Amino acid sequence: MLNESICVSSFTKIYSAKTRPACDNLDFSADTGSVTGILGPNGAGKSTLLKALSGVHYPTSGFVSVFGLSEPAQIRKTAGFVPEVPQLDRSLTVKETLFFEAALYGLEKDEAVRSVEKVTEECSLGDVFSKRISSLSKGYCQRVSLAKALCHNPRLLILDEFSGGLDPAQAASVRKTIACYAKKNAVILSTHRIEEAERLCSKIYILSAGTVLASGTAAEISTSCGCSTLEEAYLKLCGTNAGGGSEE
Repeated sequence: MLNESICVSSFTKIYSAKTRPACDNLDFSADTGSVTGILGPNGAGKSTLLKALSGVHYPTSGFVSVFGLSEPAQIRKTAGFVPEVPQLDRSLTVKETLFFEAALYGLEKDEAVRSVEKVTEECSLGDVFSKRISSLSKGYCQRVSLAKALCHNPRLLILDEFSGGLDPAQAASVRKTIACYAKKNAVILSTHRIEEAERLCSKIYILSAGTVLASGTAAEISTSCGCSTLEEAYLKLCGTNAGGGSEE
């Protein structure tokens, strides 16, 4: 039986008094040994939730616990975050990027070498290892971003729309890497691709306007909505609602 490792209780995040909360009294949990997915339209609160889970910001109210840690500075040490748009120094090589990231987390030289070799293989970056980020395709940059997040072997891997810049073959390869990593760690991802959530995730949350509309397996959500597929259930729940809060 899986042990709950990540818990969010009554999580509310307000960016501006002039807008509705980006997340409003939201409850969420995820487990080690599995992939948990988050679906929702733009502005649903997905990125806001992921940022809290990766230690980027505090909740306005409510509670966030990642392996028993609640302080953002502590959470950042145990989480790896892959943003939708890779945040990479284009003047550096892939090698420099990965070793710099390993150094940021305090890995000793031998440990850093082993870690960089491992993530380079896992993310299929051997052919571009010595190339500058500026020379890489969008797909390669996304894979470097994933390798960067994995450098310190985080117990929690968080991915925000990770497959946007990948071609079908690259996406399949990255899905395999994610599934493998999730066997011993916790993985949380947001996606607009319903088939991707069905393929990867053992548990799925559907968000809209900063609240949870449904959660469970794809089959459980479909059944509870009286639908035959997750796509039908998603459309029934969300419709054309693009959320109401300010999501950053």
